[in-house]
Amino acid sequence: MSAIEFDGVWYSYRDGGYALSDVTFSVKAGEAVAIVGHNGSGKTTLLRHLNGLVKPTRGTVTILGMDTKGISVSRLSRSVGLVFQNPRNQLFAQTALEEAAFGPRNFKLKDPVEAARSALSEMRLAGHESRSPLSLSGGEQKRLSIAAVLSWSPRILALDEPTVGQGLHDKMRLLGLIRLWSSRGITVVIASHDVEFIWRLNPRVIAMSGGSIVADGPAHDVLSDEEAARSAGFRPPQLAEIGNALGLREIPGDIEEAADALTHLMRGVRR
Repeated sequence: MSAIEFDGVWYSYRDGGYALSDVTFSVKAGEAVAIVGHNGSGKTTLLRHLNGLVKPTRGTVTILGMDTKGISVSRLSRSVGLVFQNPRNQLFAQTALEEAAFGPRNFKLKDPVEAARSALSEMRLAGHESRSPLSLSGGEQKRLSIAAVLSWSPRILALDEPTVGQGLHDKMRLLGLIRLWSSRGITVVIASHDVEFIWRLNPRVIAMSGGSIVADGPAHDVLSDEEAARSAGFRPPQLAEIGNALGLREIPGDIEEAADALTHLMRGVRR
């Protein structure tokens, strides 16, 4: 059974325009998927279908075998942790610890405070338990919003622009965490403009434009595809641009591979 299934999904605005147009794809349990595309391409609307905040106008969204049209948001949220793009739209408690403990308490976990402390530590917020969420920096607020859904151990994580406000150290830590979560069987779906981060993560990538899927495949294939980049409105990562400019048959995945390819090219051996 797939963790996520979209089958011919359309979602219309009240004015008759469509945010999603005939979207069909499935995601396996433990798979990491990145959704890319320009503003208004449908990324956020797609994420909000995962926990039932919005329901398809036409078609079917199935989460862990449940048709979202017949399931409440509260029930879906036990399995799907959604992190909004702007953490201020999500944070409400008096302290970081209370914020992270709200979900475990709501879902009646055995030790909500311990679950909250563990999630805060995982997101590098240990020592900030008593601070007001509004006193944290923007990057810390983002990490707190992730900790607040990690704390109840959902089977699916949906993260909207998770690298916003994060320095390089925290981005690399998040990259490692996403890989760790996937290895534990947690399905991770992120919507992001940060193609350099996605290139390093190298998940499956779904590129969207105008509410439709225009490309779907391994990150290094989709993000180096100049036609997909033009259609979905993103600039290819720097390594992809270098590889395309040099006409390399194999786009380098990291700096070491790029240096190796350039060395061979300078010696007259095109890879």
